[in-house]
Amino acid sequence: MKKIVLAVAAVAVLSACAKSPSSIAPVAVSSSEYSSLSCDILVNEMNRNSLELADAVSRQRSAQAADAVGVFLVLIPPSALMGDAEGDVALNKGEEIAMQREYDRRCRQIATGPLRPAS
Repeated sequence: MKKIVLAVAAVAVLSACAKSPSSIAPVAVSSSEYSSLSCDILVNEMNRNSLELADAVSRQRSAQAADAVGVFLVLIPPSALMGDAEGDVALNKGEEIAMQREYDRRCRQIATGPLRPAS
């Protein structure tokens, strides 16, 4: 009986730990939110979002590391109490996909010129 209780407790504690940034799914963001932006502004927004995503990933990795230490020392993941950056990572990933989709739709041809058939 003690083994079952310990196993259930271990699963509960580990499931509360911060996720790896690579395992966080992006939030669905419509590319139409970026349809009114010029290509130059869209590129600036993509760069800004890339920096925000890098920051969110860094914060999520820190939360993940703190959880590993916290669980080892006191069996409580700190992210369960203080939160993590999972929402920010998911949103920035979704925005990145939406902006890239809009850029590819409208701006890629402008940046590279018209597509030419293979000779």
